Amino acid sequence: MIRRMAVLGAGVMGSEIAQTAAAGGVEVVLLDSDPAALERGVAHVAKICDRRVQRGRMSAGEAAAIQARVTPTADDADLASCDLGIEAVPEILDVKREVFRRLDSALPAGALLASNTSGLSITALAAETSRPESVVGLHFFNPASVMKLVEVIRGDTTSEATMVAAEQLATALGKVPVRVRECPGFLVNRVLLRALVEAYRHSAELGADLAGADRAVVEGGPAPMGPYALGDLIGLDTLGHIQRDLEEAYGDRFGDGGEIARRVDAGRLGKKSGAGFYDGDPTEAAADAAGTEVAARYYASALDEARRCVEEGIAAAADVDLAMRHGCGWTTGPFEWAQSTEASPAG
Repeated sequence: MIRRMAVLGAGVMGSEIAQTAAAGGVEVVLLDSDPAALERGVAHVAKICDRRVQRGRMSAGEAAAIQARVTPTADDADLASCDLGIEAVPEILDVKREVFRRLDSALPAGALLASNTSGLSITALAAETSRPESVVGLHFFNPASVMKLVEVIRGDTTSEATMVAAEQLATALGKVPVRVRECPGFLVNRVLLRALVEAYRHSAELGADLAGADRAVVEGGPAPMGPYALGDLIGLDTLGHIQRDLEEAYGDRFGDGGEIARRVDAGRLGKKSGAGFYDGDPTEAAADAAGTEVAARYYASALDEARRCVEEGIAAAADVDLAMRHGCGWTTGPFEWAQSTEASPAG
């Protein structure tokens, strides 16, 4: 059982994970070498708790207890009593490799090592340690204090005991764990990005109205938000990074026809910059014929990628549906959607 865990990296994601763990009764050591980052991380934990107190979801006493369970530190020696260490540092493989060497040295024998990476190789990170069987991916979705899904990623060397312990931790924290075998993009990002790039590419070919396509996607299937509004919310620079990685890994089916890069090059990064696919906030429009065609391609492509994941042994079909519901807010997963609509995969 994980009673005390270390979170390395006190940025937004690290502090979100720290708050989630502390709210689940786990003692947390929040480690960062930057004192200012630690201060911001602790403040973010307090902000989450305060917001819940104000909304009546938590008592002031509960909030105080959660904050008391988070101990900020810049000293690796404070990890010596932790049962698990999870890193939440930038998505740069060499940076994470160095972090895993640190965790391996600082954590006691028997402790698990986890990465919150959204797509980097767990196997490669495990190779930096003396305990590759104890290394696992724990991909929390942002914001971790709210989102239920945790992808539990098995690398080539991850033991079954480590997978079970990781699943048990996620469940104890009130999350929904889904087992995923390591692959580029893991599960949710892979299925979602396939749908997004297909929509972007096909919309451009048709000259479809963006708002009309977004409306058609929302009206035509289980997604709560259309591809253009979602892209702007995620950030087109972030989306472009993932898209390039997946296109390199899987080929042309993850090509978007340059729609993302063209906007990023123009400084249109989405909501964070004030403009992306939309000039400002998404606009409203009725679903037209072109938008309906885009929506059909969007869902069929998601289903096709989901089927590929199952065929490759990345995840079970039921877990794909579970992951898309809890990770993307879909009302039904792609396989459930296919059963209800008799949809067929994209060609």
